[in-house]
Amino acid sequence: MKKIVFIFLVLLLGLVACNTKEVKEEVEQGQVTQEQTNEEAEEAAQGEQEESNIEVEEEQMAEDTEETEEQLSEELEESVEQETSTITSEQEVKDIIEYYAIGEADKLVNISFENSEIKATIDLAQDQLFSPKDIAVTRYSQLSDELLYHDGWELLTITYTNIGTISMNRTEKETNEYGDYFPTLKIEERLQ
Repeated sequence: MKKIVFIFLVLLLGLVACNTKEVKEEVEQGQVTQEQTNEEAEEAAQGEQEESNIEVEEEQMAEDTEETEEQLSEELEESVEQETSTITSEQEVKDIIEYYAIGEADKLVNISFENSEIKATIDLAQDQLFSPKDIAVTRYSQLSDELLYHDGWELLTITYTNIGTISMNRTEKETNEYGDYFPTLKIEERLQ
């Protein structure tokens, strides 16, 4: 055991001696000079200055992003407020229904707008990908999302031929950051 410790100490001393010899040779050969040390210090200072500039730029970008987000939020709120109008005629209702609730092959069978109640019957075309109930719920949701931007109605009843009827009162709407809507689950529950 003593031999192993002795051999280990000899090796350790040999390594230290070699390392010291290399440093001594570099100093003697002039490879490590005060000039190189100064250059390295200057480069390090420049690097720190660049990092500081980058940090300032990042902070400015973060502030600009926050201001932009606030402006967009305010503009969205203003646009929602500006888009609200009052429906006064059956023709306005028909135009909205045709744009938001009728697909290419669907047919608007009839429509009425009386006593703040919108009633319509729609014949949905067959779809290869989705069930008729899913299409009815989706179309009702799209239509109601748009109609909730307009005043002048309280009850929306849409009958989908051979599928069922969905009827919801305006007071059942919910609101999130994007505006008013009827929850899809409630629409599905109402489909009878």
